[in-house]
Amino acid sequence: MHLVSIGLGFLTALYLLRLYINALKSPLHSIPTIGYSGVLTSYITAIQYVFDAKGLILAGYKKYGGEPFKVATWGKWVVLVSGAQIVDEIRRAKDDQLSFDDGVAEAVQLNVIFGPQLLQHRHHIEAVRIQLTRHLASRFADIKDEIVCALTDLIPTKENEWTEIVAFDTILKTVVRTSNRLFVGLPLCRDPDFMDLQQNFTFDLFIAAQLLSIFPKFLRPSLARFTKVPRQLLRAERHIGPLIEERIAKIEELGPSYTDQPNDMINWCLEEAKGYQRSGRDLSMRILAINFAANHTTSMGFTHVLYDLAIHADCVPEMRKEVEAAIAECGWTKEAMRKMLKVDSFIRESARLAGVDAWSMHRKTVKGYTFSNGLFVPARTSIGVPVYAMHRDENLYLSPEEFNPFRFSELNDAGSNGNLRSIKCPGRFFAVNELKAMLAYIVLHYDVKIPTGIRPPNTWFQQYIIPNTKAKVMFRKRC
Repeated sequence: MHLVSIGLGFLTALYLLRLYINALKSPLHSIPTIGYSGVLTSYITAIQYVFDAKGLILAGYKKYGGEPFKVATWGKWVVLVSGAQIVDEIRRAKDDQLSFDDGVAEAVQLNVIFGPQLLQHRHHIEAVRIQLTRHLASRFADIKDEIVCALTDLIPTKENEWTEIVAFDTILKTVVRTSNRLFVGLPLCRDPDFMDLQQNFTFDLFIAAQLLSIFPKFLRPSLARFTKVPRQLLRAERHIGPLIEERIAKIEELGPSYTDQPNDMINWCLEEAKGYQRSGRDLSMRILAINFAANHTTSMGFTHVLYDLAIHADCVPEMRKEVEAAIAECGWTKEAMRKMLKVDSFIRESARLAGVDAWSMHRKTVKGYTFSNGLFVPARTSIGVPVYAMHRDENLYLSPEEFNPFRFSELNDAGSNGNLRSIKCPGRFFAVNELKAMLAYIVLHYDVKIPTGIRPPNTWFQQYIIPNTKAKVMFRKRC
């Protein structure tokens, strides 16, 4: 027994020595670090990152003056880069250099939880990128209709009476219904059990991903079976499976171009799916994944917007005037949304000061990548842009801590967009138009306030910025 202990201790020492030598040889060793950088001591920073990622990232950005730095998170290093030229290089880099999909897959453990087929066959991503974007204009009436129906159901207001609702819960239900109007169509997008599934799946997947990331990679596929996700997939299949069978039967009977077929995500995926990809299980998995991407950032982002709207009532008249003019000219259309510069600016200013991540533009290096400034980042490294810190940089924004609702509409008038957005997200156009349509409708039809008059504080978990999920907002229907 004593010899076994000595042997295990010797093997552990060799393993740690190997980690130490590899760390010294890694190109990451030359990149400045915020917090500890040792093989073992870096885990102290990783634990600190869970509870104070904001402090670490702000400190790193301040200490290194906008130059690249790395920070330890649980199980990996993240390299954070800034500067207009470097950010533009990330935007323009090819997927076989800096991969958006690999970055997202790692963040939420997609390959582990769903299996490699989700990203090996990307037809659902292309359906979002191409078909959803292409049909935004023709389906915009449905987007608006579902927003109206959802808000009417969820906010039972009467004229001149204030109604109190839980903001996050109301926004999440509205976003899920609106997104699924285009994903699965009526009546399923209003089915209570299907909606409950989509609302809870975001949380279940996030928790599963965080728990799995703690364990060694070789254990994760086995442990994934014990999360809630497999049960949620079966639940989704019970709803979506019969719908898919019905669609396939019609296609086989009437041909792939039959008239009056549904114009939604299920059909767009079926157009490109082959073999097993046309099964209820595979398509249900892809619809769940699309819902996760579409719902969690939009619902959190718009909850931030709603809180800011409630405490900045002085901004409402200008936005209301802009919305009325755009609707009078173009009706409730995608073109009308394009004309709402102040509405767009309000959303972007809310995202600038609150946002949903302390760093964004998450990419993973597919192979070693050298930036124009000489920075070399080795393969399989996570990189990102510390937007939370950049958005508070006086060299980039005038009075950065001040909420200036029309900051970006003024920049647009001056010929600049002041934009730090990623161009890789395939559903970005849908998300932007959904956010603008919700804000435009609320501004036009409701007065909003917070009972306390104080913006509810955000919660941080690692780099994620979570709006208060329990706070209440008051609505009053306008005459």
